Amino acid sequence: MLLGDLLTRAAAAFPERKAVVHLDQSINYRDLALRSGVLAEHLKGIDLPPGSRIALYLENSIDYVAACFAVLNAGHVVVPIDTSLNHEKLNFILNDCQAQVLIVHARHQRMLAKLWELKPSLVRVISDKQLKFRPDQIVCDTFNEIANTAVGSDIEKSDAPAADLPGWDDANAAPRDLAAIFYTSGSTGEAKGVMLSHRNLISNTIGTVEYLKLTEKDSVLVILPFYYIYGNSLMLTHMSVGGALVIDNRFMYPEIVLDTMEAENVTGFSGVPSNFMILLNTSSFAERKLESLRYFTQAGGSLAPELIKRLYDAFSHKEIYIMYGQTEASPRITWLPPERLIEKLGTVGIEVPGLLVRIIKENGEEAVVDEEGEIVVGGDSVMMGYWNQPDEQKEVLKDGWLYTGDLAKRDDDGFIRIVGRKKEIIKSGGNRVSAKEIEECLLTCEAIHEAAVFGVPDDLLGEAIKAVVVPRNGCDIELQQIRQHCRRTLSEHKIPKLIEIAESLPKYKSGKVNKGVLARAGQSDAAPSD
Repeated sequence: MLLGDLLTRAAAAFPERKAVVHLDQSINYRDLALRSGVLAEHLKGIDLPPGSRIALYLENSIDYVAACFAVLNAGHVVVPIDTSLNHEKLNFILNDCQAQVLIVHARHQRMLAKLWELKPSLVRVISDKQLKFRPDQIVCDTFNEIANTAVGSDIEKSDAPAADLPGWDDANAAPRDLAAIFYTSGSTGEAKGVMLSHRNLISNTIGTVEYLKLTEKDSVLVILPFYYIYGNSLMLTHMSVGGALVIDNRFMYPEIVLDTMEAENVTGFSGVPSNFMILLNTSSFAERKLESLRYFTQAGGSLAPELIKRLYDAFSHKEIYIMYGQTEASPRITWLPPERLIEKLGTVGIEVPGLLVRIIKENGEEAVVDEEGEIVVGGDSVMMGYWNQPDEQKEVLKDGWLYTGDLAKRDDDGFIRIVGRKKEIIKSGGNRVSAKEIEECLLTCEAIHEAAVFGVPDDLLGEAIKAVVVPRNGCDIELQQIRQHCRRTLSEHKIPKLIEIAESLPKYKSGKVNKGVLARAGQSDAAPSD
């Protein structure tokens, strides 16, 4: 089985079922498969070797879903790209993976005009509308031109796909050939291309479907971009069972998104910590009944236990899945069963079906119960490696195991509690301090909406602890008040030396906080907490 088969099988099993909804547009599985198939045939007709990289610079849309599966079914490798990247960063990715084709929305043509000046590796561009800037060396097509030249009957007469939905036998038989390259948003340096195979993505998709108990009756509200591995997982899991994707790209207006959630009767909602912070702190989220909603999923960083409690208090009758993963693991690694959420609050749960997780100490030995070590992952979801970065790859892939860089402990029941990241352990005055622990403490303060903690150079301590906090709307908070709050639960050496109050935290388009921007800003604007 290949990854592209997820759509063709679902279309065979549920041709009339709604597949994607975006604003006032919707499409069923039969028509989505046909639209994607037309583009796939066009890509096959281009003189490209199998496995060529084809980049998607598209916002979440029906176009994105159709294009993604078209690339896969044409026998090529899909490269999803963050649409907030400027022309220079886009050019780096295109040239790094030697992408031959770029599929793009014409709304980005000002940026494309700058891109052409850098002479990217492209030979062809496909867009939804005619581009004003059409360089001589690059062939430009539009979706309509491709559709008008396609012979629809040839597409419809292709071999009928199996109507059965994929299972573990399909995952175990899936090839290890490259299917996608996801470029991670590194806080420093250039982005790394995570290579994921058909087997990687299919096995993780099936494991996730299993614990979420997804069926064709499920639909998910999609606010996470598909180029982000968490958003991509929403697409693959729902395509694999014949469920529906309800896209709303307007999260800056949370009430509108909540209205969409109710109007479309979605059964699932997925977000990163900042999404839930915004919904709980600045919207009517907690007062809404959301009668059709069955579950929430949260990943993409640690949601503070205090916020999980607030989510549970508002929606104790819903299933709340706290999850942990990495792009390098396709992405899901652990999940916390909802029925044990309160009992195991603060943990990220147990292994996703099909994965092995070990906790390894610095001396290479496996940690025992309540002993700290690095999370190491094995199984079919572990990435093939980093594109063009063998040295980086050697640091994290060892004998087939993925070394995540996350530090954790197991309890007596095997549930995993993350205590921090190796790279986010602050070495201050001879002490090893977890940024995550301090952030969770700060978020228990009712006046604080968001917080980010990191180390900054210090002549005396080596590294000083700095916190940047965002107050809740309408709340005034003093530096000394923050310090006193921390002292109630933290040792003196863990209390931030530097505290900055900000209107917002810089974030990637996925919603994750960009600590790299904060760290590079330095400490010149920070005020000492005492």
